Amino acid sequence: MEVETQLAKLIQVTNEKAKYDTQVKKLLANEAILAWILKTCTEEFASYSPNEIIKCIEGKPEISEKAVHSDELDAEEAAELTSSDKSVEGSNTEDASIKEHTIYYDVRVNASAPGNGQPIQLIINVEAQLDTAPGYPIEKRAIYYCCRLISAQYGTVFNHSEYGKIRKVYSIWFCPNSAKKRENTIKKISLEESSMYGELESRKSDTDLLQAIIVNLGDPDQPVDSRILRLMNVLLSNKKDVQTKQKVMQDEFHIAMTMELESEVSELCNLSQGIYNEGINVGLDKGIEGAVELLREAGFGDQDIIEKIMSKYHLTLEAAKKYVLLPTAG
Repeated sequence: MEVETQLAKLIQVTNEKAKYDTQVKKLLANEAILAWILKTCTEEFASYSPNEIIKCIEGKPEISEKAVHSDELDAEEAAELTSSDKSVEGSNTEDASIKEHTIYYDVRVNASAPGNGQPIQLIINVEAQLDTAPGYPIEKRAIYYCCRLISAQYGTVFNHSEYGKIRKVYSIWFCPNSAKKRENTIKKISLEESSMYGELESRKSDTDLLQAIIVNLGDPDQPVDSRILRLMNVLLSNKKDVQTKQKVMQDEFHIAMTMELESEVSELCNLSQGIYNEGINVGLDKGIEGAVELLREAGFGDQDIIEKIMSKYHLTLEAAKKYVLLPTAG
């Protein structure tokens, strides 16, 4: 029986991560979880109960349906294109690649917050930033998403010069595995006006059109006063089992564990444990392979190397041989 190669294990980890990403999005879009996000991360819903907020959510949250960039197709449009005989003019790639490379909002939802007069119409985007080193500032990406949420309103929310109809937008980012110095912190980025000369009167609602919220998660066992940090630290932790997560959600946040939500939490736990285990295996493989290479460079023969890695890594003879002896062509 062939032993999985490191590449095969890496592919498995990648597949598990993709499933995990999808499961996280489904949880963030669950109305009970979403209600707590809106209550704790938006000014408009801060004074309302989660049950009241659920009633303010318009329609069903969109999960990976709307494209972020203006020149890319939404998921439904891409699906129609790939299932038809149409091709993209000027494109030298297959139609299937359109959907694969398109960036979608993780979760996008419309909500109507009670106001002093008319209800306040909001567009909210919720993202899970699972990549610990994306290579760019998350703040800039969150601001870009806010700007796209505003510009995309043209033709749907307002037309021509009806700029007064523009809705306020939020882009809320949850970042597990944050750097130690950022753990258990929440950053708000917003538009603020100031007078350069003279005294001006203006309505806040005319300029308060976007807010980006960055929530850096931390250790679920570390006490925090923030409700949203407590909830998400536990929910997205790979250290807590299903029962613990369900207990916290029920006892501390009064979230009813429906069959659907219970299933989603359980699936998330299974996937996170799978990723953790596969990650350990890949890391162990790299460590053993590195040790074999160093011992070879030091002049040790195959038999000596086998004995040393058997002792060091508690391997069987057969397992150790597979790291040291190259397969013969046959």
